[in-house]
Amino acid sequence: IVVPLSAQQVKSVIPYRMVGGKMIVDMTINGQIRSFIFDTGGQMALTGELCEELNISVVDSVKVTDVNGKEVGLPRVVVSSLMTPDERINFSGVPAMKLSTPSPFECFHADGLIGSDLFKDLIVEIDGKAKTITVTSAEKSSAVSLMLPFSGKGFMPIITLQAGAGNSLVVLFDTGCPSFLSLKNTDYENLRSSGAFQVMSEGVGGGSIGVGGMTEAETSYRIEFPLLSVGPTKFKQVIAETATPPYTLLGVKLLEYGKVTIDYPRRRWYFEAYEQEFDMTSKHYNVNLQVKDGDLVVATVWSAMKGVVEVGDKVVKINGKPTGKYDFCESIISGIPELKAKKKTKLTILTKDGEKVIVYQKE
Repeated sequence: IVVPLSAQQVKSVIPYRMVGGKMIVDMTINGQIRSFIFDTGGQMALTGELCEELNISVVDSVKVTDVNGKEVGLPRVVVSSLMTPDERINFSGVPAMKLSTPSPFECFHADGLIGSDLFKDLIVEIDGKAKTITVTSAEKSSAVSLMLPFSGKGFMPIITLQAGAGNSLVVLFDTGCPSFLSLKNTDYENLRSSGAFQVMSEGVGGGSIGVGGMTEAETSYRIEFPLLSVGPTKFKQVIAETATPPYTLLGVKLLEYGKVTIDYPRRRWYFEAYEQEFDMTSKHYNVNLQVKDGDLVVATVWSAMKGVVEVGDKVVKINGKPTGKYDFCESIISGIPELKAKKKTKLTILTKDGEKVIVYQKE
């Protein structure tokens, strides 16, 4: 990837917006302005639809592991020009994966992913308050004092945090992950005996979207870390859920608590926290719901609702009013309006034993 560099530092500021928990940026690809998901845990990928529209042809193929741990073989293309909105940096000859159709990112109105591989020769600063990504050439290193070295071998921002006292937790800083922390199943097993966390609830369900598609239902755990340290910054009462990604993920919600700078060529990761300590105490719903074929269905059942409802059961009434048909994309981006009105909501659910009324609430 060629970045035209002169004697002085090259700098470009890319604004972003949050859509359904994803960071969306605009870039000019082969002369056309398009929207992309900015995903530090991913690699450059374009939708099949965009490749067809812009006549971007396949050069070879590549194997990738997506967020759900699925390995998929994908064709690879090369983009002749990818330019930042202010036209300060033009990436040329950019390799990218071509995703299968229909696009998994249709809900976000995005034409692909912009991942860490695009920036491997640059420094990237992400400011969650200003909603900007500042990309600079790497002649000078960052002036920020707190630095964590990359723990992995490649260019991905994989770093090591401390979970409680004496427990290391290797995480991938992944702006494509909509939560604060998503705990890899094997890390859950490794840390379980060390007292680094408490198990709050056990769930059956699934359904996260990766480049390989949706996941199948499985057992997951909702856990609480009394203390998680990002360098000297302390996060207390951190709730996480287990999943099957290739790494434990430190997600986009971190940007609510400080600025992140990634110096890719020096393999350094910086965090400028707004405060020294944060209390993350929070409550979470007793069931997770999602839209499937227009219906609102139970996606995950947590401990309190075990034996009452099952994954796939259909919600037929909300607070006594019959449910309508819901748009899947709208539910991801904006949520279900009727579920936002009250802290406690009565759901009438059609189960194999007939209709049951449950209270949908945080616990």
